This record gives sequence, structure tokens and C-alpha cells, in this order.
Amino acid sequence: MGMHDTLKQRHDSLGLRFFLLFASTIAVISISFTVLFYQQQRRILRENVTHEGQILARLLAHNARLGVFAENGELLKDPVEGILQHDGVLFVSVISAAGTPIREQAHEKMLKTPERKIPNWSVHFSDTRSSRVPHTFEEAELFEFWAPIVSIAPFQSTDALILGHEAQGKEKILGYARIIVDKHPLKRRLDTLLLICSTLTGGFLVLSTILTYLVVRRITNPLDRLTVGIKALEQGGAFVPVKVERNHEIGRLANAFNHMAETLKKREAEKELLAEELRHAQKMEAIGTLAGGVAHDFNNILTAIVGFGTLLQRSLNKDNPYQIYVDQILNAADRATTLVKRLLAFGRKQVITPLPTDLNGIIQSIEKLLARLVSEDVEFKVSLFNEPLVCHVDSGQIDQILMNLVTNARDAMPSGGTLTLTTDATVLNENSFSSLEQCRPGRYAVLTVSDTGLGMDQETKERIFDPFFTTKEVGKGTGLGLSMVYGIVRQHEGFVTVDSEPGAGTTFRIYLPIVALTARHEEEAPPIVAKGNRETVLLAEDDKAVRKLSRHVLERNGYEVIEAADGNDAVKKFAESVNKIDLVLLDVVMPGKNGQVAFEEMKRIQPAIKALFISGYTKDIIGSKGFLAEDINFIAKPVKPDQLIARVQEALKS
Repeated sequence: MGMHDTLKQRHDSLGLRFFLLFASTIAVISISFTVLFYQQQRRILRENVTHEGQILARLLAHNARLGVFAENGELLKDPVEGILQHDGVLFVSVISAAGTPIREQAHEKMLKTPERKIPNWSVHFSDTRSSRVPHTFEEAELFEFWAPIVSIAPFQSTDALILGHEAQGKEKILGYARIIVDKHPLKRRLDTLLLICSTLTGGFLVLSTILTYLVVRRITNPLDRLTVGIKALEQGGAFVPVKVERNHEIGRLANAFNHMAETLKKREAEKELLAEELRHAQKMEAIGTLAGGVAHDFNNILTAIVGFGTLLQRSLNKDNPYQIYVDQILNAADRATTLVKRLLAFGRKQVITPLPTDLNGIIQSIEKLLARLVSEDVEFKVSLFNEPLVCHVDSGQIDQILMNLVTNARDAMPSGGTLTLTTDATVLNENSFSSLEQCRPGRYAVLTVSDTGLGMDQETKERIFDPFFTTKEVGKGTGLGLSMVYGIVRQHEGFVTVDSEPGAGTTFRIYLPIVALTARHEEEAPPIVAKGNRETVLLAEDDKAVRKLSRHVLERNGYEVIEAADGNDAVKKFAESVNKIDLVLLDVVMPGKNGQVAFEEMKRIQPAIKALFISGYTKDIIGSKGFLAEDINFIAKPVKPDQLIARVQEALKS
């Protein structure tokens, strides 16, 4: 299997393909050129041999003229022996015009090889008889040349002899010169030529193949490295930068690949970071949703505890020994209420009342309180920006953030240190946020709380905003402080960052968008509680204990009450007593129809009807940004009796 993969890899190699292509092209060109060259040289050699034989035949015919005329063979001895001295000549004969051989003489080679037979002269005599043109005949191993012997000189000059120009005039054919030439010398020359051509071609092919291999490897080595790098990236392996040898096209391609791979590596790291941030955000959102759901039922329970506890407290004399028990019950209920508010703050499910407020002014108003939170061995420094930082915030929520961060910073410096609180302004663009923060670009106020304490490691830093996660000892922390900070900041359309190293302290930076408005200052007046004037209130509440408490409180304060167990029951009873009802007190979350749907149906019956909404779970009341609609009267559970009566009076007067 391994050998098969190796062969397949080599077969698929780009370098091998280039090499085979170039080598095949060069081989085809070389062989084609060699074949053409051999054929051309072969033709030239044959023509030379034929031309040389024809010249010898003419030369013999010229020199044998006298001997033939006298028909004296002795006179032909010298010309015949002279012709036999030429390479390849096997047999010479001179024949009279009548067809009688006058002289025939064979070369020594013919005498040594009697098995070789000379064709009879009479075979071609009839073809050449009475012809003044030389003839050439070719056998398997022989060339046979015939030339006529004429009575006058057939050639005018040496040039004419060589070129074959015959004399003009009357002549008489006296006989014929016949020369037989061996083909073996020609074959030897052709074999030598073929060997030389084959050797040159083979050498050229070997040399060109080596050069082609070197050139192709020079070109394809970087491409092979690129291929290996790409496969490594595809398989998720470690990236090794490709070596860049020269600044040519392939070098630039390698540079581009290295840059691409580095970019992919960075993006993969960013992808992992974003995935981790997404998992964290989903976890926080899930916990926030769970917290809001728990708060709904818990606030109903707390409303009953606080309400009936308050009524019981008021019914007891101050010197009653049970008064202290009731006080403890109400104190515990208040702590539980604070816990629920923190859960809602984390889940961004609480109602906030933001106003354009100067962040510096909020810090100045709470600075003395913050200074009292830290111990004497901690130096507390405050440095505020030299211009107002007007943000659309709920000042009470910002107070909660500051107290939680300062308390945590104090606890992180058990041996003392420096706690610094500063404000600043900055401009952030789209690249300043992670994909999960979803904040808008613009000008931001930066609230920084920094300490020189113990610091945190990376694992702790990743979990600090998780609800109920704490590094404090058992009983010294609920683990909701920083999760509440996170929820409040996100509900105010901001975000928070943390920088910390073990032993190097911690710095929290809270970014809140700055609005182009002047700050507003409003003081909350204490609720004014007065008796009702027998106004009728339709009370729609699905929790029996809360409904019983609310009816008791309203009736004790001078109101008539009509009870409804859910949204459908509320619409039905409203339609029955529409002219009598002055106000509807609706729980937001009810079975059948929720408070908003029920109120819309009531408005179609009586458009001028007034309403007060109450809920321990604000998801169905607050908008996507956590703000109440301006035309909605709302009170959050748990609610104390005096607060309920005050809001009812306010709703009736609105």
C-alpha cells in the first residue's frame, strides 16, 4: 500500500509531468532530426557512389576506345587494371558493338570469393545496345554501370568528362564499357553513418535529459514545496514557511503563499477566540434567562412575604416581644430582594431608568462612600476627565458598579496597595469591538478601576463574570458582584474589559457611549400614601398569595377591588363592569392572556382606561435595550404595601 501511494504521488507530481513532457518533446525532435539527417546523408552517399561509378564507366569507355576499335584485348589491359584499382570495383569488361567480350577481368576479391557470381553481360546488353546514354543497374549487392564507346571523343574537356556533357556530331558506337561495383563499401559507410548518428542522438538525449531534469527541478522544487505546504494546511498540520530562493514569479508566488498561510493561521486563531467568546456569551445568556425565570416566581413569593410581614409589623405594638422576629423576617426578605435584583441585573432583565448624566458627577457624589469602603492601608486615588462625560445611564446602577469594583479591589489587596479610579474619553471604530459586543462606533467614556493587588491567572479571568463564581472564602462572597457589573454595563449598551496578571494587579475598564446631551439632575421624592376614595380597581394576578395580599392592602386603603385569576378572566370581568372600574392592576405574566394583551382588549372596550402593570419578570415589559416604554406605568415585584398604594394613586392621577 505504501509503495502504491508513493508511485501515485510520483505520478501526480507536477515536476515529473514537466520532465516527461520536456524530455519527450526533445526526444521526438532529436530522433526526427536524426532520421531526416540519416536519410539525407544516405541519399547523398548513394548518389556519390552512383556518380562515381558512372564516371569510371565513362573514363574506361574513353580510354578503351582504341583497343575496341582494333579489337585487341592487350590494348585494354592498362585501362581495365586502372579501373580495378578503384575501391569497390569487382569486375571490368569491355564488349564490342556486336556483343563479343574483348576483355574481362575480375578483382582479386572476386577471385577469393568464387561463390559470388557476376551477372552475365548479356542480361543488360539489349537495354544498352545502340544507346549513347550511360546506364546504371542495381542488384542486391552490386551496382552495374554501362557506358558506350564511340568512335570519336565523346567529351570535349576534362570538365565535360566530369559533368557528362557529350560532344555533338556524328559518332559510331564501337562497344561498351561495363563496370561492376560492390555495395559493401556503401553499406559500411551507411552503417558508420547510422552509428555516428545514433551515438550523437543518444548522447544529445542523455545530455538534454539531464539538463531538462535540472531545469525542471529548479522550477518545480518551489512548486512542490508549495504543494506540500498547501496539503499540510488542508490537513490542519503545522505550517512551515516555504523557502523563497529568488524574486521571480515562483518566488513571488511563494511569498504570496507564506502571507496567505500566515493570514489563515491568524484567522484560525481569531476563529477559535470568537468561538470561545460565543460559547461564553451563550452560557451567560442561558444563565441570564434562567435567572429571569427564577426571579419571576421568587418575586411573587417575596411580595407575599414582604407584604404580609409589613402588615404584621404594623399590627404589633413596638413593645411586643414578637416585633423582633418580624423585623428579622423583613430584613431577610430585603436581602433576598437584593439577591434577585442582582440576578436580574446579570441577565439584563431588570428595569432601568436611564437619564443623560455626567459620569464624573456620579463618581463625585459617591466618592466619600467609596473611600470608606477601603481599608486604611489602601491608598485611594480619583482622577476625573477634565470635561463632562454625559452618558445615558441609570445613576443608581452605576453606583452599584462602582461599589462592587471598589470592594473587589480592596479584597484583592490584603496587605495594602493603591486603588485608582479614573475617567477618560476615547473614540472607537468598528474594529475596536469583538463580533459579540455589537456596540456602535463613536465616542465613549472610559471608567477605569485599577488595583495593585494579587491579580488573576488566565483561567480565573475567563470565569470572573460567571454567576456564583468567586475566589473568596466560603461565606464571604456570593459570586454575583461582577456578573451584575457585566449585566448592567451590557444593558447600558457598553462593554467591559479586564487586564490582569498574577502579582501585577487588575484593571477593569468600562466603556459607556457618550450622548450629545446635557446632564439632568432629578431627586426621587418619597412616596406619598393617602387613602383612596372608593375607586374600583380590577386586580388581575395569577398568584393566589400575591392576589390576596394586594386585595387586602388596597381595601385597607379605601379602594374597591374586583379580582381576576388570569388574563381571560380579567377581560371578561372588565367587560361586565366597564363603567365601574377606574384602574386595572395587571400582572404582566399570566396564563391565557398576558397583561399587555389583556390591556389591549380592554382599551378596545374603554379607550380611556388607566392601567398599572406589575411583574417580577420584566422580559415582556422592557424593550430590547432594557428601557420601559414612556406610556407604561410599571412597578416591579417584590413591592411593599406603601409603594403599591403610592403607584396606584399616581396611576389614577395620570
